[in-house]
Amino acid sequence: MAKQTIGLGSTANDNTGDTLRAGGDKVNDNFSEIYTALGNGSNLTVTLANPAVNQVLRYNGTTFIPSDYTQLTSALDVNSNSIISSSNGNISIAPNGTGNVTISNGSITNTFNGTDGTIDLPTTIKYKNEYTSLGASPLPATYPGYFFTVDGDDNPYVNINITAGGVGDARAKVLTEYSSLGLVGDVDVVSNAPSNGQVLKWNTSSSKWLPADDIAGAGSQNLWESIVADTGTTSADSDTDSLTIAGGTDIATAITGDTVTINYTGTPVTTFAALTDTDLSGIVKGDSIYWNNTDWVVSRSPVIWWNLNSSGASDYTFSGPGFTGAVNDPTLYVYRGFTYIFDNSVQGGAHPFRIQSTQGLTGTPYVAGQSGSGSNILYWTVPLDAPATLYYQCTLHSAMQGTINVAV
Repeated sequence: MAKQTIGLGSTANDNTGDTLRAGGDKVNDNFSEIYTALGNGSNLTVTLANPAVNQVLRYNGTTFIPSDYTQLTSALDVNSNSIISSSNGNISIAPNGTGNVTISNGSITNTFNGTDGTIDLPTTIKYKNEYTSLGASPLPATYPGYFFTVDGDDNPYVNINITAGGVGDARAKVLTEYSSLGLVGDVDVVSNAPSNGQVLKWNTSSSKWLPADDIAGAGSQNLWESIVADTGTTSADSDTDSLTIAGGTDIATAITGDTVTINYTGTPVTTFAALTDTDLSGIVKGDSIYWNNTDWVVSRSPVIWWNLNSSGASDYTFSGPGFTGAVNDPTLYVYRGFTYIFDNSVQGGAHPFRIQSTQGLTGTPYVAGQSGSGSNILYWTVPLDAPATLYYQCTLHSAMQGTINVAV
């Protein structure tokens, strides 16, 4: 009802106002409405004793009393407004005991677990974790596992406890595709700057990987730097270079797996006479061959080759089969039917060699069975009727001479 006001009349005791009964009835009606609105009709249920600033009237089951607003009884709709604090105060959301804090949006619920302290954010998170300097970032011991970046630094960081080397809590750089290999703890490319073509090799004295030349390393690696042939040599120009094994005249090459096969494709030489350094013309059964410094040639008898030189103008020196070193003017022993070759090609012009039947510069020459020249190479097949004693003589120097004994 509307508030009822007692009529007082125009002036005192002019009998125009409400009677006492009518006035009392209005008073009762007003109080009845107040006790009904603020109580149970008989008693007031609102107490305003000792209120504090910012308190509200809160029903305690029997009475509305001044109280702090500590508990919601239904969902709070901010209606596009904000929850703010004053005087730089904090806004805390603190569930009781092990209760969780959940933030939901549509079908996604983010949970701050009150039991183990984990935060489950099952969605994409966008955040900025960059500091103006490394020192401005959180301490690694206080925030282990914390990932962040520093303005102007190309490497991100993570707070971590490093056990190796006793480092302990540290802000460690995290390598990215833009990082230098030198940031790895056991790699040193700063004090030992690499040069073109070098590789990293383990250095036991520094316990680090250091730049070094790519040569034979630990144990089993052996590589050829170059390939050398009878004529020419080659080295690899790159790590993809190939070596060609080519056959020459009448030679073919083939590779199967890891095996290189070299085959002769020409007509093989099957006889001694077909060789390029043999002259076997006229050879018959029983003949032998010997080397004449140019070819292998036929001899009808066994051959002994002696090399002649001189000791001034006083002696011939002989060397070859039967002699130990060079011997001055030795007595020679020859066999009938054997061929002896006197190689005087070194000193023949100054000391011509001649076989004689008598001694001295004017001795009688003995030429039977001979060919060639005493000034170069003299070939002598001892005749079967040769005398038992003959002589050799330098035709220019009487002292250079000796005896030849002809055996049976």
